[in-house]
Amino acid sequence: MKYDKPLIAAIIGAVSTVPSEVLTRLLLLFGIGKYSIYQLDSLLITFNRPTTIIGLIVNFIVGGFVGIVFYYSLEKIGTDYLTIKSASVGALLWVFFELMFTLTVEGEYIDIRPISDYYVHIFGSLVYGITLGLLFKKYLLQMPLT
Repeated sequence: MKYDKPLIAAIIGAVSTVPSEVLTRLLLLFGIGKYSIYQLDSLLITFNRPTTIIGLIVNFIVGGFVGIVFYYSLEKIGTDYLTIKSASVGALLWVFFELMFTLTVEGEYIDIRPISDYYVHIFGSLVYGITLGLLFKKYLLQMPLT
């Protein structure tokens, strides 16, 4: 059976967003932060109305795209220390999205978020990256990269 590896990478990238949402929701339950990952990402579309469903769609699309890009980048950078590399991808995504939120939404459509919200989201992004690496190792890299 021939596997469509980029499709598998996209699915892994999309599914890897779920544990980060779970973590951010748990932290919100403990009173740390203001928005979950899905809620915050939905603000890029709705501007001032955070919604989980739109955030899920945005995250699945972005997560799937990142999964594909990460899969193809592994051909160049190799698979050694995969979890560290994937966690770095998660941290890089956090920086990119925080810049997008700050430039477009925060302060104009929503109030300035508390500093704890930034920590909630960086932990969520790191969980995304770690999950991405572990799922790649288990389900995708058992096969050759070609």
